[in-house]
Amino acid sequence: MQNMMNKQIIRSIKKSLSSLDFTNLDERCSNEAQTRFNLIEPLLEILGYSRIDDMATEINAGWGKKNDKADIGLILRGNKPEVIIECKKFGKNLTDKEASQLSNYFVNTEHSKIGILTNGLEWLIYAPNQSKRESKLYELPFMSLDFSEIDETLIENFAKLHKNSIDLKELVEEAQEFFFLENFSDALCAELADPSDNFIKALYTRMGGNRLTTRIENKLRDMVNARAIQEVLPQVMGRESENGSIVITTAEELKIYHSIKTILIAAIKNLDANRISYRDLKEASTSFWTLVIEI
Repeated sequence: MQNMMNKQIIRSIKKSLSSLDFTNLDERCSNEAQTRFNLIEPLLEILGYSRIDDMATEINAGWGKKNDKADIGLILRGNKPEVIIECKKFGKNLTDKEASQLSNYFVNTEHSKIGILTNGLEWLIYAPNQSKRESKLYELPFMSLDFSEIDETLIENFAKLHKNSIDLKELVEEAQEFFFLENFSDALCAELADPSDNFIKALYTRMGGNRLTTRIENKLRDMVNARAIQEVLPQVMGRESENGSIVITTAEELKIYHSIKTILIAAIKNLDANRISYRDLKEASTSFWTLVIEI
């Protein structure tokens, strides 16, 4: 049932976006107020939020003598805003400065769960870093939407914010998972640079060993180095290519591509060589590449 509702929401969003006027934005959104009225609030309406009932404005987000106001607060349930939105003029770069401003507003609005920074076309969605006591927002967004290029992925992510389907707990969990997985490369590098006992034991077991001695353990630890990683990498890539995880373009395929490119440049007058490229694809068990010419 939930899946059916999500599909209906996605279809509704797609239809509404196709009719939304994205033309002459420089003229129609020359300041923050116009950007809010002509672009940000219409997009929120597509998400099912009413300007009258669901969008609180100029929310008190200051402390002490400050009188800071958050631009928009979305009311999902009850009467307290749970999504804080900081609006900027169309075309303004969204920098760390603006993100910090949003984070400060977030901390000082009691019921807020996520924060959004937007200039109308670009929407950056932030979640609280729950590992910190003050629950400030992460410095980086966990989801970014750019309406200058609307595609299926953007619509599906945008639909996660729809009033009838938004799940704040799920979004925060998605953000926590996103930032946790961001540490993968550093963790892998650290493990390979200084292998843990468990890693050495796992290697020993895969090698068919029965009793790990200190001498063998030290030899295995010494063998885990940059040279060994470099030697085994082609094997790993080969396995992934076989099961479809990655696609590898062979030297022979590149030779054929460059030959075809040369023929095309000679045959077609004024053809820019930089507009010719290839795309390597894999479908089912077959690997193939497609020639791409930008017109």
